Formats: sequence, structure tokens, C-alpha cells
Amino acid sequence: MPTLRLTQDPLGENRYRIRLDLSGDGLPTQTATATVTCVLSPQDHENLRWYLEDFLQYPFDPHPELAARVERRMEAIGTELFTQLFEAERGTQRIWAKVCDALPDTRLEISTGVQEAASIPWELLRDPQTH
Repeated sequence: MPTLRLTQDPLGENRYRIRLDLSGDGLPTQTATATVTCVLSPQDHENLRWYLEDFLQYPFDPHPELAARVERRMEAIGTELFTQLFEAERGTQRIWAKVCDALPDTRLEISTGVQEAASIPWELLRDPQTH
């Protein structure tokens, strides 16, 4: 099984160096780096919390309209994150090219410090071509 490991190191205010390491499945290890800037407003944080906690329990009017707005914002955040990570430079593009067709069989690991653990919403990572 291939493993893609993302190692997140802080560079400063909302900026992170992400090291991508792809290994396993008889592949030679491939490594690349990207710089990601992730700025979520307090409203973004609250909207994500609301969507993942409250809306799922109470999906009744008028909440579906707000949920649709939050979903569009989640897509935008995930697409921007993908672009910064996998379209950053040739090395990251090559890694994505190896991984994209084998996603169901690929293990993804995120390595970060405790303070940065919630700074990037990796769950939202979204390929703008395939969604």
C-alpha cells in the first residue's frame, strides 16, 4: 500500500512548510515540499463547527440554505489547499500524479506539532478537477 505522509512545519503567521513523502508499494520514495498559507476566519471556524455538529442533528428549515453556503466555503477552502499543495511545483505535481489514481488504496498520514494540529483543515482537501 502506498503511503503519502504530509509533514507540517510552521513558518510564521498562518504559513506552513509541507513536506510530502510518497513511499511503499515498491515505489522509490519521492519527496517534495510546498508552502501553504491557511487563514480561516473566526466565522469560518464557527461555520465549520456548526455544520459538523449542529446541522447534522437539526437539518430543518432554514438551516439547509446556510448549510449550502458553508458547503460552498468548504469546497473553496479545500480547493485552495489542494492548489497550494499539489500544484506548487513540479515535485508535488509528480506526487499527485502517482497518487490520484490509487487514492482508495493509499494511506495518508499527517504529521504536525500539537499547537498546529487544527491549523489546516486537511479533511477539506479537494481536487478541483475530480472533487
